[in-house]
Amino acid sequence: MRLQFAILGLFAAVLAQANADEIVVTAMRSDGYGQMPAVTVSQPADFLVQEIRLVNDSRSPELRQKEIIATIESMLKRAAREKGIALSYGEGFLVPVNLSDDSLAIIAEKNRTDTSSVDIYVKVNLVAGDDAKAKIANLRKFIEDTQRAGRTEIESLGDVGLSIVDPEKYRYDILAKIAAENERVTKAMGRNCQVKIGGLEGRVQWERTDVAELTLYIPYGVEVSQCTYQP
Repeated sequence: MRLQFAILGLFAAVLAQANADEIVVTAMRSDGYGQMPAVTVSQPADFLVQEIRLVNDSRSPELRQKEIIATIESMLKRAAREKGIALSYGEGFLVPVNLSDDSLAIIAEKNRTDTSSVDIYVKVNLVAGDDAKAKIANLRKFIEDTQRAGRTEIESLGDVGLSIVDPEKYRYDILAKIAAENERVTKAMGRNCQVKIGGLEGRVQWERTDVAELTLYIPYGVEVSQCTYQP
């Protein structure tokens, strides 16, 4: 267990700097676990998320913005009444929708000067044991039942994705498993070889490996060297 204590000390400063970023993951791995190290941790996502685009082609920019905002306000009110539904926005990192925040901009379509749009995420919370298919159905129904203001339309962008809040909080779980694996490797080699682990300074990474599950890992490597024969 000496390695485990050394790991804990090495990353104390890193963990202290970790924040509660919510990260969206959209794609499912198609090439299996070929790029992952041997030790990983499987974890249900915190949310199922669907990116949507609110589009409006009313006659003036001011009216378009007013109708889009009214539609978002309607969604926020419903989300406040329905358990586990929330709205977020962002590129890769999600933050709650706040209509007083200037960063949630109503932007014009590049090729259509008479149309305005904004992209946001609708998400539903997810815990171990939840029926993911039922949650996805609830998420889609929430979007379909949205009361649209004026000429606002809603388009779903891509498939339902996942999000996870602060993946760095799983660092010690991963490190503990790596330490235990190192003990097993050392024992398997008969303690006649030097076993070194590198890459532990890396950040926690993740891949979507199931409908509602993420696999988290630190991209470490193991080097076995200086093996000696003991009769």
